[in-house]
Amino acid sequence: MKFVDLISVDGFSIKKLDITEILDLEKTLPSNRASAIDLNIASRGLVVTLEGQNMCQEKIAILDRYLGLLEGKKNQAWATAALELAKAKGHKTAKDKEWFALADADYIRVCNEISLTKAAKKFLEAKASYFSGWHYSFKTFISRDFSLEKLANMKNGDYNISVGDSSQQTTNDSTAFVDEEDIW
Repeated sequence: MKFVDLISVDGFSIKKLDITEILDLEKTLPSNRASAIDLNIASRGLVVTLEGQNMCQEKIAILDRYLGLLEGKKNQAWATAALELAKAKGHKTAKDKEWFALADADYIRVCNEISLTKAAKKFLEAKASYFSGWHYSFKTFISRDFSLEKLANMKNGDYNISVGDSSQQTTNDSTAFVDEEDIW
């Protein structure tokens, strides 16, 4: 597959941008970070958040490509209105032609489409950031959970001195063996 095919905008319309899958993934996440989270929720959440980030990033790449094409259409609409349509309407000065072009219906339509596309891109960037924040929270929870499990399995707190053999006494620098007869 070629990259240009992956970000193709043939037949694309910002008004038909479908974000249903992203919103559905968002609904599977806990409603807030104070919710009860266990290892299963966190593990599933890692996958969901990565999937959500990927979906957002793929759509953002398409929107970037689409914005580039819209900028070209905007320039073309302005130039056509200023150089051809304004002249046909009898506008002679450069300023009159410029004002006419700024009020042209095609130019305004493309500007509105650019504005909607930028808003969609900002929305998807915010959703990607939201998924990223949850991903970090899940990863941190799992890391802490495994750390606590590891800590619980360690032998912290056990005595490290054997109390079963009372015939050994310890001194500061060496171990001395004492006969029971010397004690009595």
